Amino acid sequence: MIMRRVFFCAAMALWVGLWLAAAPPARAQDPNRATQLRVSVWPEYDQPSVLVMYDGTLADTANLPREISVVIPSSAALLVTTYENADGTLAAEQPSKSADAGGGYTRVSFTVKSVKYHVEYYDSILRGSPDKTMEFAFKAPAPIDQLTFDIQQPLKASNFAVTPQSQGPRNDGTFNYFTLQFPNVTAAQVLTAQVKYTKTDPNPSVLPTTAPASVPATLPQPASSSVWNNIFIIAGLVLVGLSGVLGFVIFQQRARHSAPATIGGTSRSRRKARRNPTGGVFCTQCGRELGPEDNFCPKCGAKRRAV
Repeated sequence: MIMRRVFFCAAMALWVGLWLAAAPPARAQDPNRATQLRVSVWPEYDQPSVLVMYDGTLADTANLPREISVVIPSSAALLVTTYENADGTLAAEQPSKSADAGGGYTRVSFTVKSVKYHVEYYDSILRGSPDKTMEFAFKAPAPIDQLTFDIQQPLKASNFAVTPQSQGPRNDGTFNYFTLQFPNVTAAQVLTAQVKYTKTDPNPSVLPTTAPASVPATLPQPASSSVWNNIFIIAGLVLVGLSGVLGFVIFQQRARHSAPATIGGTSRSRRKARRNPTGGVFCTQCGRELGPEDNFCPKCGAKRRAV
């Protein structure tokens, strides 16, 4: 009886040992296996929905470039699929293709040229107001040696709580972060986190810094302002016109006073000279007084005429 028990325990230990020995190669054979994957969950960051970001490192460093796959909720709006350059910057967005993964998930595939990849999407999973709840669910596309949820607390949010119990908060100078760790995640495994908080401010933590394309470069003036501008312009033109007319009239008046007025071709002064009551004789052409002996005008030379 004792020997039978010893034999049974030895057989079980051998079977477990063989299974454990076989498991790592099976995990290593998956081209999408990640040594680590950080899932950043930012509710109400720059939109009323939830921004989610994947930052993963592939275990297989060979066979680059190659296509990899991630899994996101079917309700999500995919934003970015790319990879990290050697200098730590992100490459340009890579084309992706999507396929139904079942269970409310979508498999997204794209090409990477390095072992580090980056994915972003938005998902409207917040419920309630001002007391808000969120249940975040992640489905592993492949084995992951170390999975991390990094959940950001929105600015102006209070009573922030995460389930299961998390590490934190950790502050980066602006935001608080709560962390959940999941080692040795298997392919297709689903992990969840429940978040609760209170927030009365409807604005996201970070407002957009760029103006919408529909905003005109020059804002139109109010209608009342435009009307008054037109009135001022017209009034100015009328004043300029009146000033011109008034100037012309004054010029004409001065010209009339400065020039000798004539009637029938004879100056007023000359007509007055012929009618001088002293009885003197004057030249009929220039009006100069003539002496008794002057037969011709000593000024203009006109012949003396009898009056």
